[in-house]
Amino acid sequence: MAAATILPVQVHAVDGQARTGSLQGCAPRHGEEGTLVDPHDLLVLLAVARARTYTAAATMLGVNHTTVARRVGSLERALGVRLVVSAVGGWELTSAGREALAAAEALESALSLLPGSDGRAADDDLHGLVRVSCTEVFGVLVVAPALAQLHVDHPLVSFELTSVTRPTPAYGPAADLDIGVTRPASRRLAVSKLADYELGLFATAEHLDRLGHPRHLAELAAHRPVYYVESMLQVVELDLLDRLFPQRAEVLGATSVLAQLEMTRSGAGIGLLPAYLAARSPDLVRVLPDEATVVLTYWMSGRPENLRRPEVRAAAAAIQARVPTVIPAPLQRTAD
Repeated sequence: MAAATILPVQVHAVDGQARTGSLQGCAPRHGEEGTLVDPHDLLVLLAVARARTYTAAATMLGVNHTTVARRVGSLERALGVRLVVSAVGGWELTSAGREALAAAEALESALSLLPGSDGRAADDDLHGLVRVSCTEVFGVLVVAPALAQLHVDHPLVSFELTSVTRPTPAYGPAADLDIGVTRPASRRLAVSKLADYELGLFATAEHLDRLGHPRHLAELAAHRPVYYVESMLQVVELDLLDRLFPQRAEVLGATSVLAQLEMTRSGAGIGLLPAYLAARSPDLVRVLPDEATVVLTYWMSGRPENLRRPEVRAAAAAIQARVPTVIPAPLQRTAD
């Protein structure tokens, strides 16, 4: 079943039915209280750690959420300790849960060595689902092509790509990899810098001929800015209109940067756009590059337990490798 490809075995086959790739032959082990520890329960805990909710873990495994809750509870009773606690955004592992997770990952790794496990080719060591959340344009131009090529090279790796424009939640991302312009502050996450990039002002030549070519920021008041919907903007680093358009007309707003691009290309106003995106439209002219350029940074973060998975590491490496082919380094500019 495709939904179970994140694990090297089909965990949903453990409830009384023997199927190819199940854990038959993995004998339960005794926990600290003398209760048998079922290896299937460890793999369910692994899914919960990755998905963070019972419902999401159940979807990954092809079972219902009550089965997931029952198996986590069974493992906790066998070990005599709490393994997960409720937190904002889902379940968090306790210190004992993290120790059990290490055992679950070792079990998953060992099972992956079985020939034909879960229908995988013997010579393909990458498999499973990788979830990535990122900003829209970065996702379209960097992440999507990188992950598509990784899938071509490793057909048993699949992906879910979600476009978001918000800071990484303090409790950690729901995805395996989260990419945004706010550096996560949580010490629970592994964080790496991907690239600096420029935001700049762009307009069509026809628009500038009609309303004038601004020579200073003050002259931008004659033009309508094209940017995000201000009331819906959640990222402090992107709250830039007061700085660039202090006496602005009403904003032509869109939550989609690609929509902002098309509004700008249609001559509606001056768009504040990622320079690497606008550079792909030869009909756009850069406006006040020395005065109205903002440099931001893309950050990639993930939970350490997810980054230990080979398919997640491969996805992160593919994204990092594609970044310099799409996003040029910002220029050193000096305002007059």
